Amino acid sequence: MNIKQKWLDLIGTDKEFSLEKRIFHGVCLITSLVLLISFPANFSLGLLIFGYVLLVALILLLILFYFSRYKQQSRATFSIFAICISAILIIGYLFNCGINGPIILIFAITFIIYASIVKKEQLLFWMLFQLGIAYSLLFLEYWYPDMIYVHYDHPSFRYFDTALTLGILLLTIYLTIRYLKTNYRQQQELYIRKNEELQKANATKDKLFAIISHDLRSPFNALIGLSQILKEQQNELAEIEKEEFVNAIYDTSTKTYNLLQNLLEWSLSQTNEIQFSPQLISLKDFIPQALAMPLEVASSKQITINFNIFENHSIVADKNMMQTVLRNLVSNAIKFTAVGGKICISSLIDHEGTTLLISDNGLGMSEDTLKHLFDESGTHKSEEHIEERGTGLGLLLCRDFISKHDGHIWAESVQGKGSTFYVFLKKSCEKSNV
Repeated sequence: MNIKQKWLDLIGTDKEFSLEKRIFHGVCLITSLVLLISFPANFSLGLLIFGYVLLVALILLLILFYFSRYKQQSRATFSIFAICISAILIIGYLFNCGINGPIILIFAITFIIYASIVKKEQLLFWMLFQLGIAYSLLFLEYWYPDMIYVHYDHPSFRYFDTALTLGILLLTIYLTIRYLKTNYRQQQELYIRKNEELQKANATKDKLFAIISHDLRSPFNALIGLSQILKEQQNELAEIEKEEFVNAIYDTSTKTYNLLQNLLEWSLSQTNEIQFSPQLISLKDFIPQALAMPLEVASSKQITINFNIFENHSIVADKNMMQTVLRNLVSNAIKFTAVGGKICISSLIDHEGTTLLISDNGLGMSEDTLKHLFDESGTHKSEEHIEERGTGLGLLLCRDFISKHDGHIWAESVQGKGSTFYVFLKKSCEKSNV
């Protein structure tokens, strides 16, 4: 456990305490460190009374920290903390040379500590509180100078005491400001993360609405139109026309089902609702099972699918995610491969990991399409792109699922000659997940 983690354990997490309470815990620890240095120094300078006061204050402060941090009774502890600090300042002023001593310097840093803890509505009160104590002490010393206790065994001790107090003040300011800046930076990072999550959620919402308004409405309009023709004109249509309508309804229903399935899985992946559960998978057995539906579609288009998978080729991966990846990649290959075309699914294993290849001799892709293939910004660039390539949701899903495996997915293509998609899973990742 590093120092940062130990510090966070001491002051508490943001789930346990508010920012003000965590700052209070941090200031308690910083002030305790300062007192731990101060009270033996005062003993060595002959300031016994003030030294004992600082020792009692250190013990009391640690008790307050314990009750606030571990008993979660922070509302009363700050008031006691403020009273304790004020008492130290009053006693130190009276028993350590008054205005000619170093205690008057501490009033300002005390307000900085208060300001870092209290809410902004209470700042004016605590500023007036500190000024009230300081002005009262100055007034009393002016009218009753004999009440100030001056005691140094040697004149040089006064200079040592002032130098020590100044050093402690600067140390306290340094530690407090550094701690506050660290908290401020952490809060900024938290806000940036939250803002990014909000932007991602808005982008997800916009994409869902775009898919629902365009890509789901269109196939349902087609289904309604085709089924309406069959219903109203079934006695007038020839058998071959009926068969064409039925095939069209089947194809549209299959595509719409796949889109809905991708839409559901993608929505779950965006909200981190899908659990990642890797297991050992034999590719020889798994791939044909995962492609049951695409294989039927390929058969209806008279597309030949060849498997080049060896018996000993296996991966460690999430079964459901990999099934979705394979289903989408092979469905895309079938979609853009002409009747009578060929698709090849193969695997390669080397010292770095396993690579799955899905190759087809279909339409291929342009360089611009290939460049933006896995970009969310490129999935709905234009109506022409939608008509030609679809939503791109399946490929985004593939990208997200493979990234959860710490893998990589990419494609190579020559327009008019076909495409090859590559899915790479690291060997080190596989071993670590077994």
